[in-house]
Amino acid sequence: QWHDVVALPMNEGRVATKNAIVGGGSWGEDAEIGSTRKTYMWFDLALRLFPTARYITKGDDDIFLRVPLFVAHLRLLPRRGVYMGVHIGSSHFGKKGLPGSRYMMGWCYTLSRDVAEALVSFKPLRRLAYLPYSEERYDEFALLRFQNEDVMVAWVLENVVNYKPMVYVKVLDCHFHDARNGTGHSQVVPTSMCIHHVREEDYAALMARFGNDTSPVARVERYSEEVIYPSCD
Repeated sequence: QWHDVVALPMNEGRVATKNAIVGGGSWGEDAEIGSTRKTYMWFDLALRLFPTARYITKGDDDIFLRVPLFVAHLRLLPRRGVYMGVHIGSSHFGKKGLPGSRYMMGWCYTLSRDVAEALVSFKPLRRLAYLPYSEERYDEFALLRFQNEDVMVAWVLENVVNYKPMVYVKVLDCHFHDARNGTGHSQVVPTSMCIHHVREEDYAALMARFGNDTSPVARVERYSEEVIYPSCD
């Protein structure tokens, strides 16, 4: 019996590519849009389910998150305007060459409560979250970048809602990284906080290494009014 799993009223969409589990790349349009729906519904639900939560995180199911270290960093952040993750970008979006944007990579990012509220309260986005998708509606969905959940979050907040002020907490690869490098060797280090593409057999080893570290030390550096970096040392 599970007490911490929520079933959402949606279908995720059929996978239309040959992606492997813990692999990268697209899962096909239906599945990607399903992931965006799920992300929207999660933020919407979490705001109601956890009325006192200051931050809400979206994470993939193949990450290992060192929660004590993660929470130690959250405690050092502002209470409002926070958008935290690995900051990346693209020059264009989708099949029709729409403008690209910067965004926090989808495998783990965090919004402070006010930012999450700004996202889910945008009515055109809510409409798409419950609107059946078809190829004929591609352009309509693409205007809000609904084909990629992480891109959508940044695009709506920055380019559509224009939510301000935002504080970008840019996590470096000393903290957020893949479990293995290109040759298959472990990249786990003492500063690891969110480890991506974790295999089932990795969890026991990661818990053995980090499970007793319940009071880690965290530091952040304020680069500017809009940018904070969690320190690597």
